[in-house]
Amino acid sequence: MSVSWSIQTPRHAPGAIAVVRLSGDDLDEVLRTLRLDPAPIGSAHLVDILGIDRGLVVRWTHETADLCVHGGLGVLAALGARLRAHGLCEHAEVDWSSRADWRGAWPEARNEIEARMLEALSHVVSPRAVDLLLQQPARWRCHRAGEGLADAAVLRRLLHAPLVVIWGAPNIGKSTLLNALAREQVGLVADMPGTTRDAVGATVLLDGLAVRMLDAPGLAEGEPDALVAEAVAIARGLAAEADLVLCCGDATHEPLATERPHLRVALRADAGIPAWNHDALVSAHTGEGLNALALLIRQTLVPHAALQDGRAWKFWE
Repeated sequence: MSVSWSIQTPRHAPGAIAVVRLSGDDLDEVLRTLRLDPAPIGSAHLVDILGIDRGLVVRWTHETADLCVHGGLGVLAALGARLRAHGLCEHAEVDWSSRADWRGAWPEARNEIEARMLEALSHVVSPRAVDLLLQQPARWRCHRAGEGLADAAVLRRLLHAPLVVIWGAPNIGKSTLLNALAREQVGLVADMPGTTRDAVGATVLLDGLAVRMLDAPGLAEGEPDALVAEAVAIARGLAAEADLVLCCGDATHEPLATERPHLRVALRADAGIPAWNHDALVSAHTGEGLNALALLIRQTLVPHAALQDGRAWKFWE
């Protein structure tokens, strides 16, 4: 069979609806084989889909149809397995050098920019990216050769979550900070040093920007425990690759230094105000300063000026 399938919605997170696209020259034959009777172009009908779910079959063109099912990860996995069992191959990436390929992947797009926009929207995790992406077709229509473009290096962080590492001495509240920002129990919290022996992470939404936030093990010189020493070495490596490091301390611990872009964050504001200079003062227990810290992290990684830049953005590179 010359028909392939691809997942058009995020594949690693559940949602209300998942969309699986079938595309190829033999689509009518494949739909009959799957007992999904070919529908007229531009129509949608509710059917039983391969015994897995009841959903919509939307027919876009002679070569393209979407299967719209419930967005649970189990449903997606079962549907993919059933399509493979029928001999259909997954088509994971669009060949943007081929007009036929991107038209087949995004038949509703009027041009390549719209197709690229739809591709990006299907995977984006930061809400702040959505409006910017939707504006791009119009901005590219108005763009003139030789004009400057928006800062793609900065705006790319809206599409691919940047890495933020929480960095500091043991037992100063780093795990508590991660839990407070993530709004769930991610890191272990206890009133003793060394509770976090490995880097603990979560994807956290900060003022509309999704970031990969890691709580690194507490850093202490001359650590006798070999496992903790190894974890600390790993933490140093992660911090060396971070887009932003939160250098954390409290009233009795000044932050450790780093050469990476960083913010100096004073934790446990409810227990005392530190004498050292800080960019943010927070208390994870009372909530003081958490919203301001989230805004500061977003502003540092994706400044407001970049969000307000009205120029076209080459978001696919």
